[in-house]
Amino acid sequence: MDLEFSEEERLLRDSLARFLAQHLPFEKRRGLRGAEAQLAAWREIDAAIGVGAASLPESIGGFGGGRVAAMLVAEELGATLAVTPFIDCHVLSATLLCALGERDRAAAIARGDALIVTAIEEPQTRGDIAAIRTRAEPAPDGWTLTGRKIAVPFAAEASEIIVPARTRDGTLRLFALPGAALCDKLHAYLTIDDMPAGDLILDGLWIAGTREVGAGQDAEAALAASVEAAIAATCAEAAGLARVLLDDTLVYAKQRRQFGKTLSSFQALQHRMVDMLLLREQVGAAAMLAALKPGDARASAAAKATVGDALRKIGQEAVQLHGAMGMTEELRVGHYFKRATAIEQRLGTSDAHVARYAAAMQIAV
Repeated sequence: MDLEFSEEERLLRDSLARFLAQHLPFEKRRGLRGAEAQLAAWREIDAAIGVGAASLPESIGGFGGGRVAAMLVAEELGATLAVTPFIDCHVLSATLLCALGERDRAAAIARGDALIVTAIEEPQTRGDIAAIRTRAEPAPDGWTLTGRKIAVPFAAEASEIIVPARTRDGTLRLFALPGAALCDKLHAYLTIDDMPAGDLILDGLWIAGTREVGAGQDAEAALAASVEAAIAATCAEAAGLARVLLDDTLVYAKQRRQFGKTLSSFQALQHRMVDMLLLREQVGAAAMLAALKPGDARASAAAKATVGDALRKIGQEAVQLHGAMGMTEELRVGHYFKRATAIEQRLGTSDAHVARYAAAMQIAV
């Protein structure tokens, strides 16, 4: 297997890295609080580099880069700690809409004209779409939705929110709800890593039958594949975080002096930083595995479980080796640790994915 990036892929990665370094340094990123400022920064990035369409099919106006392009973009965004809807909109929702033949909505995402997110999580799901309990009951000329969705990224800013719900027979159906119609159903907030999110209370919400997405198709399979694509991109984002956490720790250890010597001269601390390096390589390899094996539930489960554990350990070591400075607002390591903590929980914890991997292995046998 050839693991070398093509010239186009290297150009995408390097162009994005340079643009982010110039236009979104840490001090500027730190000052971007609130969805409006974060989305403005994202639109500037997308307009300059076209990263929103980089991974999408050419048939809807994308550049056809696929999951490798998504991996490269997500890693560089992660390294900058950019708060963007890239994974939730341009990977998860766009992949879902393409699979269901919703070309107009997918093309609007590729053009940057629409912000469409998918409300997967409920209190009991933790990334497992089989655990979705939101109900869809037939109603005159439409459906009535009952249930609760939590931690929906950019929920208050989305033009549409795709809501998965189950009918009485357990069939999963998908509904595209206009964001403007959900204001009184939405509780918006910021997560610990400054990501805009919101909870939806859907009890008694009537929607027109025309709002169903992919009617008559296997919505469950399409959603599962889309979640796996989002997991792969999330693992790539984690690789960008791990890279910066290690690099900042090495720089700090070479500069900080204790007992007349730099921290990097102490053998015990050298061993800990070597461990961080090995864990960083694990995260990068896991991200590559998930990107190169689409449709393989075992690969995505193994990748997310590996990333969750390794990134947590890297973040903990980075904070500890920075001492009391590790969690200050001035240094970026604390901010990266918060994002690492959020990624560990996103789309399923390590324990959940270990169980998922074991289940997939039993089915394979």
